[in-house]
Parts: sequence; structure tokens; C-alpha cells
Amino acid sequence: MTVPRLTTARLVLRAPGEEDIPAWFARASDVEAASLAGDRVPDDISDGARWLALSRQRFAEGKAVKWSIDQAGVADAIGTITLSFGATEARTAALGFVLGRAHWGQGLGSEAAREVVRYAFETLALQQVSAEAAARNVASLRILAKLGFRHVESFIDDADGERCERFVLGADIKR
Repeated sequence: MTVPRLTTARLVLRAPGEEDIPAWFARASDVEAASLAGDRVPDDISDGARWLALSRQRFAEGKAVKWSIDQAGVADAIGTITLSFGATEARTAALGFVLGRAHWGQGLGSEAAREVVRYAFETLALQQVSAEAAARNVASLRILAKLGFRHVESFIDDADGERCERFVLGADIKR
């Protein structure tokens, strides 16, 4: 089984590969972007091989699908988007996305997320997709609101003490 290729008007979502490691490292080592995403800043580019291996392992085990996001006219992947499947509730997934700073504010995150949510409900027949974002990550909060996600709760992240917001979107809600 392979990661399904998804396309939108401006984007292609595809399986990540070795060629994506330099772009991943550039995004992941942007301290502000990593902080907004709740990600650890990698020590060096060799962490990219582990990132890719984990992505492939999680897909093989049915735990997640990660896509690299390509934009026409841009040489490197501009970000990643992931559906992670819950161990206890087979009909649910968590959505996560990260874009490189140069691509913020252009509606590309919304476009990619809308396509992955459509895939989650129409192709995978999921019942619910959840998402979390740092309360200060206004852009991600805006994307989730645009897509119709409903705010469920605020919480403090145990890992870093940051205030976060949790959202859900059900298959029964029109997008």
C-alpha cells in the first residue's frame, strides 16, 4: 500500500521521500515555526532520516498518513500534513499540518487541510477528525474555524506548559 496522492487547484499532496529532508530540516529548524507547531527543533539534518523512517513506519503500521505538500512552481515541498489514527477509536483521526514560513498567509494550509479532511470523511469514512493548536497560533486557529471545526476545550500542554485549544469536526457537519 502506498500513500495516496491528493491534488487541489494549487497543491499536490504526496508521500514524503529522501528529497524532502532538506526542506523539512529548514522548516523544522525555524525556532518560531517549530514552537507554534509544538515540535522539537532538530539537532541537525541527520534527524531528517529518522523523521522520514518514522513517517514510513507509522504508515506501514496503519497509525498515520503523512503527506509532503508541493506547490506548482516551488522546487521543494512547502510543508507536511498528517492524519494520525487513534488506537482506541478506529473511526477517528487527528489532523496536523506545518508550512514553511515563506508560505504562510496564502491560504495554502487551508487548501491542504480541506483536501485531507475531505479524504478522511469521503474515502476513509471516518466519523471524526480532531486537531490541536497552541492558543497563540492564530493562523492555525483560523484554518480550523474556516473548515468548520468546533472548539471542544482549552488545556495546558504537559510537555511545555503552553495553553492549547482542541477542536473536532464530525462527518455529519457540512464543510
